[in-house]
Amino acid sequence: MKTENEYHRPVLLHEAMELLAARAGGVYVDATLGGGGYAETMLAAGAHVFGFDTDLAAWHVASARLAKFGEQFVLVKENFAKLYDAMRDHPLLKKEGAGGWLDGIVYDLGVSSHQLDTASVGLSYRVDAPLDMRLDPRLKTSAKEIISNYDETKLKEIFRNYGEEPYAGPIARKIVQARMAGAIETTAELAAIVTQGIREDKKNETLSRIFQALRIEVNDELGNLRSSLAQAVGILRPGGRIVVVAYHSLEDRIVKDFFKNESRPEFAAGSLGALKERIDLSSARLKVLTKKAVTPSAEEIERNPRARSAKLRAAEKV
Repeated sequence: MKTENEYHRPVLLHEAMELLAARAGGVYVDATLGGGGYAETMLAAGAHVFGFDTDLAAWHVASARLAKFGEQFVLVKENFAKLYDAMRDHPLLKKEGAGGWLDGIVYDLGVSSHQLDTASVGLSYRVDAPLDMRLDPRLKTSAKEIISNYDETKLKEIFRNYGEEPYAGPIARKIVQARMAGAIETTAELAAIVTQGIREDKKNETLSRIFQALRIEVNDELGNLRSSLAQAVGILRPGGRIVVVAYHSLEDRIVKDFFKNESRPEFAAGSLGALKERIDLSSARLKVLTKKAVTPSAEEIERNPRARSAKLRAAEKV
């Protein structure tokens, strides 16, 4: 079993916690618990924390790390897309209608270092493993089933939309042709097919995009993020904050657009919305706290190279 230090290094921890502004007695959610780094910082400040994760290893590591906080910490064995349903009946929460229940929620998106390095999940092309990629073992569809059953057009769409792969079409075609000769069952088999005809110096970046796209499709990561953000705004108290650390452009774009849309007032059809938007923010639900994304320092990137693509955005409920 990994220790919390081996499991995952929290990225932009100081910046995220400063913006979240966790306080003693407040109620917060760590939507991506992992090794418990964010949660521990909030708990040490005297907050109550609900930690969401579907990874068995995270349950063990974080629970051991956070046991010293007793009932301050609640482990929730669900994806953050189940935010509302998982929390609405918990006795710790004081239901206050439209006023909300939570003081803040933090997301550290993507996958942990531990998950990338673990053979059983099959997330990385660098580790030969069964072609699975399910971050929640309760999910029905694995990467193997997608590679085996999706037609060429659907594969192309996934690789282009979720991996931003410029050669999505030819790669999808190679996969369909290869599977006619036999099932593609491991990460190594898929990697060999994908990299046929690819220049040696381009293979790693191509594989990164294809494996990212498959992982996003298997776990519905972007759909879950959109759903969870909408739920979070609904159950935050006024003044409550959302902090999100994203690692690729698709996630960051969703967060940026969501914050932007929720910080604008809504106007009835036919109103002078374009004019009113400049002077009336009374119906906006969020105030954006980060005019542009916060990024890691050079020192943090040197300590943890996987932090290099991180972007942090934050907003406050109004």
